[in-house]
Amino acid sequence: MKAYVIVLAVGAVLLLNYGTPLLGERPARALRWESPDPILPMTFAHEDHVTENCVLCHHNYVDDTGGSPCMYCHVTDATVYPLLETQFHDLCRGCHEEKRIAGLAGGPTRVCVDCHLEEDAP
Repeated sequence: MKAYVIVLAVGAVLLLNYGTPLLGERPARALRWESPDPILPMTFAHEDHVTENCVLCHHNYVDDTGGSPCMYCHVTDATVYPLLETQFHDLCRGCHEEKRIAGLAGGPTRVCVDCHLEEDAP
C-alpha cells in the first residue's frame, strides 16, 4: 500500500510539473515556412483571441517591421530563428499561464498537441 501511495505521489508531481503526456500521435518536426531546420507544426486560432489587443503579439504593428505572418520573420530571419521556440513559448504559453493564475479562462498550457497542430497558413 505504501509503494502505491509513493507511485501515485510521484505521478502527481510529474503531471503538475510536466503536464499530461501527448495523447495520440506526436506531431512531427518538418521543414515548415522555409525554416532552416525541421520544426514542429504550430496553429493559432485568431477567432479565440478577439478580446486581446493585437499589439500584444503583433509587435510589427508598433515597430513597423512589416505586415507578414509571424512565421515569415521568426523562421526565415537568421537572427530571430534561434529564438523561435523560446519566443513563442514565453509569449503564448506565458499569457495563458498568467490568465489561469488570475482565475480567468486561459486556454492550453500543458498539452503540446493543443498548439502543435498542422495548419495550412500561420
